[in-house]
Amino acid sequence: MKNTTKKTKLRNRASQKTNWAYWMQAIEPKSEALNNAFPDFHPQWVQMSQQVEITPPAFVFVRKTLGMNPEQCAAYLRVSTRTIRRWESGVQDVPFTAFETLRLVLESPRAMLSHKEWSGWFMSDDGRLVSPDVACSFTPGDLNYFSFNRSEAQKQANETRRLQAELDEATAENTRIRQLFLSHGLVDELAVMQAQVNRLMEMVATAKVIPFPTAEVLPLEKTA
Repeated sequence: MKNTTKKTKLRNRASQKTNWAYWMQAIEPKSEALNNAFPDFHPQWVQMSQQVEITPPAFVFVRKTLGMNPEQCAAYLRVSTRTIRRWESGVQDVPFTAFETLRLVLESPRAMLSHKEWSGWFMSDDGRLVSPDVACSFTPGDLNYFSFNRSEAQKQANETRRLQAELDEATAENTRIRQLFLSHGLVDELAVMQAQVNRLMEMVATAKVIPFPTAEVLPLEKTA
């Protein structure tokens, strides 16, 4: 019987992996009742319930982080504003259920999406992020793909800026050369030459072409 009791106690302790998770999250497990109720494995939401000691300042901190005043907090928890003030002043102990409710809300994705920058966005029951702007929803894979597209778009934008800089440089060089030609009268000389070429082409086009005589019509030389 003694050995059975000892085995039971050992079985009701958190496992090595669970203790490692506590240690990595800097949480000190305090509840023997939780060890008995959740032997070996503690879900993360159980672990997080032991992260903060329930005190009046901790309750005030969570309430204010959620952006609620005492009246709003009282309405949400279905208690009176006087009760909230008694909890926060230390006159009455903060109930675990009230504190844990606010903590779970604070750490939930829905609370994070309640920020004014995410106005109208919400997380659906199937885990999709729903946008009010384009009336569509996104999976984590969709968001990863958008992130990849943004990276590619940034590369294309950088390449466009590089090519535009080269084009601007070539345009400036072309302008400089044209100005150089103008300053030395080369453009005027080329215009005169072009006019002369045009006149020559007109003369050739209108000239009477004399056919070159063929061998048959040439006079034969007398032989000596």
